[in-house]
Amino acid sequence: MVKKKEFFLFLLLIFLSIFFIYIYVYIKQAQNDIFYRIEDNKIKNVGYVLQNIEKDIINNNAIKTEADLVNLLSDKKTREDYEQKISLFLTPNLKYIYLLYKDERNRFRFLLDASKEDKADFYQKFDVFNEKYNLLYKQSKPQVIRQSNMQNLYLTYLYPIKSSGKVIGILSVDITTKIQQTILQLVKPIETFFVILIIFTFLLLLMTAMQIFHYFITRKKIFTDPLTQTFNRNYLQEISPNLNLNHYSIAMLDLDRFKLINDTYGHKAGDFILSQTTMIIKSSIRDIDILIRYGGEEFLLLIHNRYSNNISSDICERIRENIHSHIFSYENNKIDMQISIGVYDNPAKEKNLNEAIKIADKMLYIAKKEGRNRIINYNETSDSTILSKSIDIEFVKQALYDNRVICFYQPIYDHNSKNIIKYEALVRIIDKNDEIIPPIYFLPGLKHTNIHYKLTQRILSVVFDKFKDSKESVSININFSDLINEDIENTITETFTANPNLASRVTFEILESDDIENIVLFKEKINLLHSFNAKVSIDDFGSGYSNFKTILDIEANFLKIDGSLVKNIDKNRKDFRVVKSIVHFAKEANMQTIAEFVHSKEVYEKLKELGVDYMQGYYIAQPSEKLITKEALFSKSVKDSI
Repeated sequence: MVKKKEFFLFLLLIFLSIFFIYIYVYIKQAQNDIFYRIEDNKIKNVGYVLQNIEKDIINNNAIKTEADLVNLLSDKKTREDYEQKISLFLTPNLKYIYLLYKDERNRFRFLLDASKEDKADFYQKFDVFNEKYNLLYKQSKPQVIRQSNMQNLYLTYLYPIKSSGKVIGILSVDITTKIQQTILQLVKPIETFFVILIIFTFLLLLMTAMQIFHYFITRKKIFTDPLTQTFNRNYLQEISPNLNLNHYSIAMLDLDRFKLINDTYGHKAGDFILSQTTMIIKSSIRDIDILIRYGGEEFLLLIHNRYSNNISSDICERIRENIHSHIFSYENNKIDMQISIGVYDNPAKEKNLNEAIKIADKMLYIAKKEGRNRIINYNETSDSTILSKSIDIEFVKQALYDNRVICFYQPIYDHNSKNIIKYEALVRIIDKNDEIIPPIYFLPGLKHTNIHYKLTQRILSVVFDKFKDSKESVSININFSDLINEDIENTITETFTANPNLASRVTFEILESDDIENIVLFKEKINLLHSFNAKVSIDDFGSGYSNFKTILDIEANFLKIDGSLVKNIDKNRKDFRVVKSIVHFAKEANMQTIAEFVHSKEVYEKLKELGVDYMQGYYIAQPSEKLITKEALFSKSVKDSI
């Protein structure tokens, strides 16, 4: 994995590349500077010589015009004398000195040539290919022609012969030298060395850049959920050590009744809903917030609150409203979705991120239990009781050890016979202050842990002991994961084998929303319960996922209608119609119905109208540690009215 080491190497290579380029450029500049210094020195020396020649010709011969100059040098003897004088200045580096004249047709011609080799004739035409010759006439200043393409000749110096300020001729000197070539030969290895270094460094730089690029691509794959393109839990683990919880609120988000989508439309539809939901959530949050797919249809949202207090409520409400108002369209099916959210605004008060997430998760659990499609925000002031009761696994383990696990019992009422047909066992824990702790404060944290199985075993033990010698019937909540636990199965089998009468009075309430992936195994365990004459009830029916075929196949005895459909049935026509359909389905399938959350007379009457078989709720009786008799049901005023 590429991390700090590679980034340091990348920066080092950039620095070395810049340093080597700087050295290379510096060498080239130093080389040119040497050339210019040599050239300048040569030109100065040659300039002094040409200046003396000019004086000798112009002053000693009273030359006024170009014609005077041509006439003077037309004399062979005079010309030979000057050529002899000028030739004295010839050296191995000054092989050619000659005097040029531009005739009336602007053609250059030789007037003097002091050269020992390739000597030109008098008035011989001199072909000019460089504009510096004409420029000298225009500017009346010496000109330098750098000869880069001629062997050993590296510059030609043009000196104006002037009379009365007018140029009448040009003294041209060809300067040859091997110094430049010598310097080039000396510097060339150094130049080559640095060129190789630069190329090598750039190759390393390129390889490192590719490695870093590959790292970011790999990192994105590792930390990104492929379906939703959000961060995954690997990313959460990566950032946790450096995450400043003072700057964030934590929200746990969970799509309501998502399993229904998979069961009804298939997993592709589920993936589609998840992908679309994620886009809605992303559009509802800010760039500084961090969205993580925490698992399945559950998301963790880290809401940045450094610059804006209480922003979490606004963002979560925006998410909830946007999802609730959106109509998902999948293969011509219009699908409504809802989301429940638990929020914790002060995670820095916890000892670490995991503890803070647990509190947000508990708020999410409460949001689910209170009817879904809502936000529960933990507040230290108003919800201090909840925090003090936010129980960890150790609390439950100690309660099991101290035998402080008990059950409360809530009657299930037959309004036709006006009798209690059975009691639902509801787990409680007595804390060390003798306060009764409801399951909402400890069950969410136990899911899929070994303590959950041990707690289930203890509940079975408590309930079986209480009802083994009784005539009353009882319902016990149990998960599919409990049913397939070998220890729990042994407890049930051994108890029912020893006490068949008890088995016939026990109903196991299995959550409809429980994750049941192995249908064959599920049916096998239900058949085992039926073999002892125990009954089976589908709990929270209507909360989602209704796989009617499976429910029919297992031959459940009861359907327990989800409280979210019951509690507003006197006001909500949609809930009324859904419950009516459930009652009809149950009767057709030879199952009896139980309505929970019966909290008012109005709800009670509506359920009677629909023909629901049994009812349960605070209107009838609250859970109690002791078994309530039918005489204690309902308040007096209510009792008189029914």
